[in-house]
Amino acid sequence: MERLTAGRSPLTAFLLSFCILQSAFCLLTSSALASDFASRVSEFDLPNGLHGIVYVDSSAPVVSVNAYYKVGSYYEPPGNSGLSHMLEHMTFKRTDIYQPGDFDRILDSVGANNNGFTSTFYSGYYEDFASDRWDMGLKLEAARMGKCVFPDSEFESEHQVVWEERRLHDNRPASVFWEQLDATVFLANPVRNPTIGWSDDVARFDVAAVREWYDRYYHASNAVLVVAGMVDPADVKARVERYFGALPRKPVPRFDAYNIEPRQQGERRLTVRRRVSEPQVMVAFHVPGVRDSLYAAGDVVAGVLGRGRSSRLYRRLVVETRLCNSVWAWNSVERDPGALYVGFQPVREADIPRIEKAIEQELARLGSELVAERELDRVRNQELAGEMFDRDDVSDVAYFLASYCIARGDWRAFPRYREQILVVTREQVRDFAATYLKPDLRTVGLLLPEAKGAK
Repeated sequence: MERLTAGRSPLTAFLLSFCILQSAFCLLTSSALASDFASRVSEFDLPNGLHGIVYVDSSAPVVSVNAYYKVGSYYEPPGNSGLSHMLEHMTFKRTDIYQPGDFDRILDSVGANNNGFTSTFYSGYYEDFASDRWDMGLKLEAARMGKCVFPDSEFESEHQVVWEERRLHDNRPASVFWEQLDATVFLANPVRNPTIGWSDDVARFDVAAVREWYDRYYHASNAVLVVAGMVDPADVKARVERYFGALPRKPVPRFDAYNIEPRQQGERRLTVRRRVSEPQVMVAFHVPGVRDSLYAAGDVVAGVLGRGRSSRLYRRLVVETRLCNSVWAWNSVERDPGALYVGFQPVREADIPRIEKAIEQELARLGSELVAERELDRVRNQELAGEMFDRDDVSDVAYFLASYCIARGDWRAFPRYREQILVVTREQVRDFAATYLKPDLRTVGLLLPEAKGAK
């Protein structure tokens, strides 16, 4: 520290020393958090391939039971987009011992909270219980995993529910805009497909496709089971073996489209006109996935640019020039190469070209100059705060453990992620911006009000 502060004014030396100490504190705190977190986690594997993770937290008498399957919109072939979401709906209907409505009735009777969802890389189900009743979650998820039944007579009613969801999606301008934008940003990688499915595919669903999808992906060797809360790991393992041990092991079809996206050859632009009161603009750039060494720098770049009122774009576009009502940035990467989005809501549509130019200037500056250490510290502190909040709820912890295990191959990537953020350097931020945030590599999407007189 003496070498770094020598020859500087007392105030400058103090500020630099403070920044260094603050960064060191963040690193030490993050390391302590990661170590404490890891000590609470244990894992096991059943002979049928089911991977179990247990997280112990005795701060409240609550237990969250989660079953995640390594299937989502990413794995759906052309013509069957949305099939994982359709299957998710059907798995709440009937098993060999449960009738339609039984899941909710049983869980409501013990005061449990439950739901399911479909994502790009996985489908997940969870139940949150009081700590003396969570055994019911294992029983229900074991039935869902290997014993769902899909009668022809029950398919069409649920198909209509999903179709109505798709219709509501089509009536939301922002949803349509995002869907069209991703399909413009990505040409080949299946992350371009909406989880709910394209309209024509959803309309053509049949029960035979649902049965085949279930048989292919919903089995023990393609699942991660997480139990989090006030539990004993040995007890959890014994109960999981009792309920899931007899389920068969099956081969898992798998493919990897990580490097399938072709390099963008020039700017792309998309305009969607719908009934909206105010325009919205998104600028997207292709960025690396989690296997790339610069991946974590993308999150820091997004934080510097557009996270919070102290970010560069907020200060310039909202505070100083008052060209925008809001502005934000988000590095959307879960596994494969994704996109860094810069979004803004202009005060006037006529100012959009001026705003785009200002953003281009800020990105060029970020790619040519070293970011100030205090800006890095702001982002680091935000990430560390997020790390703490992420652990407040055992259901959230279970989500992170399962999703990181599936998307990144190891639950340890969750506590390690914050450490990766905290060691991102000023040079890496500059290099990331210079490499990926170029004008000819961007896709600009505009959601604008319908033209006057349009019907």
